[in-house]
Parts: sequence; C-alpha cells; structure tokens
Amino acid sequence: MKNKSIAALMRSYLKLKGLPLRPALSFDDVQIINNISDINSRSDIKNLRTRLARNFFLNIPIVSANMDTVTDARMAIALARLGGLGFIHQFFPLEERIRQVMEVKRADNALIERPVCIGHWETLGKTKEVMKKYGISSILLTDDHNYLYGIITSRDYRFKDDDSLPVEKVMTKMPLITAYVTISRKEAENLMEKHKIEKLPIIDHDGRLVALISAKGILKEKEFPNAVRDKKGRLVVGAALRLNADYMKEAEKLLAAGADVLLLDTARAGSTRVGEAVKNIKVKFKDAILVVGNIDTPEEVEFLAEAGADCVKIGIGPGAACKTQEETGVGLPQLYAIATCVAIAKELGIYAIADGGIRNGACLSKALVAGADAVMIGSLFAGTEESPGITFRKGNQLWKHYRGSASLEHQLDRIKSGSLDEVRNPEGESGVIPYAGSVHSVIEGLLGGLRSSMSYVGARDLEEYWKSGKFMWRTNAGKEEGKPRI
Repeated sequence: MKNKSIAALMRSYLKLKGLPLRPALSFDDVQIINNISDINSRSDIKNLRTRLARNFFLNIPIVSANMDTVTDARMAIALARLGGLGFIHQFFPLEERIRQVMEVKRADNALIERPVCIGHWETLGKTKEVMKKYGISSILLTDDHNYLYGIITSRDYRFKDDDSLPVEKVMTKMPLITAYVTISRKEAENLMEKHKIEKLPIIDHDGRLVALISAKGILKEKEFPNAVRDKKGRLVVGAALRLNADYMKEAEKLLAAGADVLLLDTARAGSTRVGEAVKNIKVKFKDAILVVGNIDTPEEVEFLAEAGADCVKIGIGPGAACKTQEETGVGLPQLYAIATCVAIAKELGIYAIADGGIRNGACLSKALVAGADAVMIGSLFAGTEESPGITFRKGNQLWKHYRGSASLEHQLDRIKSGSLDEVRNPEGESGVIPYAGSVHSVIEGLLGGLRSSMSYVGARDLEEYWKSGKFMWRTNAGKEEGKPRI
C-alpha cells in the first residue's frame, strides 16, 4: 500500500476524523462537529450521489439488507426507484433469485428486450399461470420461429372460466399495431397515443419479435426521476451468492438475468475460503461488480481488496437481530470498524458499505462522515409495506416478522429447504417489528436527518460531507443531555 503500514494509516485517519485510537467507539459515543455554513436550508441540498464501485453510482447512500424478511423484488424495485439498491437475498433457490432479478429488470422498463412470450397453441390455463408467475397482465403469443401471432390481456379472458380453452380462441390476433426496431422513443409514444394501446411490439424486418415497448414503463420513468437505472433504462438490482453452493454457476446465471451487483455474503469474510471465492469470481467475471462481507478490521479490507473485491461490507454483530458479539465475544463497535476499514479501503481504491446499527438519521450521518459510501439497512425496512411477509394485527398495533439470518427459526427453515445440514449455535434473534408504512416514508425520514446534518457541516454533497465532517467524543452525561425530556 504505497509503503504505508496499516497501523500508520489507521492512526492518521482516526486523528483526521477526531477519533481516538483506543477505545473503540460507536455511534452514540460521538457527535459530529458543526461548522460555519452558507447553506440556508437543508432543502437546498439536492445531491446525495455516491458510488459502490468505480463505475457504479447510486443517487442515495442506502441499500437494503439481503435478509429474507427485508428484500425481495418488491423492496428492490422500491429502493431503485428512490435512488438506492436492493439485494435479493441468497436464501431463495437460485431459480427464484433469477426470477426475482428479472422481475426488477422488467419493472418500470419502457423497452423490454426479452418480453415474456408463450406459444399460441397453449391453453388459457397455462397462459394465466405464466402471467401470474411473472406478475404481468398481458402476454405476447408467438410461433416456433418467434413470429408474432397475437396478444392476450386480462380483459380478453376476465369472463372465461374454462382454462382448457385454446388461447387462440380468446386472444387478439394479428394484425396488431407494431413497429420496427428503428423507431425512436418519441415516435413510439406518439404511435401508442394515437392507437390508445398500452404495449407496442417491436419486430425486425423479417417480422420476428425482438422487443416490447410499454406505456406503463414510459410513465414510470417519468414518475421516478431519481431512480437508478442501467444503460438500458432498467432499474438496478443486486443479488446475493451462496458461498456453500456452486457460487460460480450462481454468479453466471444471476449476471445473465441482469443483476448489476453481486454480493458474496458470509459471517466471516476474512477467511481464506472467501478470498479464493472472490479471486475465482473476478477471474471469470472481471467486469462484474462484487461486494464482499462481512468484516470489521482493516487487515480484512486489504485481504479482500487484493483478492479482487470492488466493495466491502463492514459490520460484525451490530444489527438489530444479530447476537454474534454476545455469543462469540467477536465484533468491534461499528463506528470504529467503519473508520478503520475505510482508512485502508480509500487507500486501495475500493468502496465500503456500513452494515448494521443504523437506527435513525444520526447513525446514517455518522456512518457517512466516518467514510462509508453507503449504509445497509435491515430492521428499519423490515416493518415496511414493501418487505416480504404479511402485515398482521396484534392488539391495536400492526406488525411484521423480522429475523436474523443466523436465528434458530431461520436455520430450521433452511434445513427444511435443504440449504443447511444442521442447526448451529444461533447468533441471531427472531421476532416481530412494528409496521412502519411505506419504505419511501422511512427513507425520507433518514435523508431528512442526513440533509440537516450536512447543512450544519456546510456540505452540499457527500464527498464534501466526508471531507469536512469530524467527530467529538462525548460522555454518557453528554449523551443523556442530548435526549428529549418531554
């Protein structure tokens, strides 16, 4: 590392941030020092852009945890629309993870390059089954050579009860309103408006189906201007790999499905086994963006960076459903872990996600001042409308289930599914969490606190916020003084 030792870099960085080398501190132990600021209002702060790799940016510094009670396609869609990123969790079977990734990629997408199709000879029942699987209300029908044969929508069969009917008897047959691949977006919009159609099949000059333009997708693009999209205009999505499975096959399949970021997630990412896996993935998929976690020491950052990781995930045990620190005695306070790991990550040109311990806007702000490029959130999102699972009422309160990935309940479910051989000593908890409404409202609350903090520091973007932001160690009395007392 340019002839600089890890210890020297740590000391220099902690001194720069106003943090002591010892003891290790966490969020409640410090406050951010305010500066003279020319920012009139937090609403003046518009730019919250950050990056997770050299060529991959987010519009807000928030990602959702790859937990089975936090992130599936619905959460990932919501996060990407708001400017963040969701990680489809690794506890789905591979085929389901692929389907979930593809669902995110189809959402809000004006131009669908690989539209879901079905043979025109199929039954109405089969057609309904495919439409339900992919969450769509219409489907194109083709022949064996991909020539467009017709389209069927829910309006065509809403009063049909016989699922054995050939779909040809209820579909809208050719000729349909179509367009060639050379059509521009504006021309497509005008054509769809003229004919009052929701879907515009795109064909080549031989008449074969090659794509589909969706009116819903066009409107969604306009509705969510802060959304993070790939080069083809699709929402971005991350997907987690299972270290104990054929992770090379999983990486290949998930990338082919459209995953923008891969996450190799395990409790001990500082192991040689993980290092070998990182090397293998980056050798075969050199352009893939790979996040690896979890770790909490600068030595692990150097180890994973040398293996090829683009981004590291920091945090051993600070999560609301995690009891690793309690069970093992391992795990550093999160703020100290972030700062010391980032000191090395920035030197090596890789990026960092702070995972765990984010309870409010103050924790988010402190994690970013410490140097994290983004934070990963679990418990705050688990109670939202968009998280997996049902909302239920207990007494006068609405609740949702939330559990750690190392909880006994989760391990038992994994044994049933065949992804785990035996129960290990649980290092996580399971329980319920209050219903929190939409994830949009939770994120707006977090970002409101962040923007306010940035205005105190005098920073108009996150790079300036990190450079200008410094901490002051505070006592327990100082912490109590800062709490409301009414």
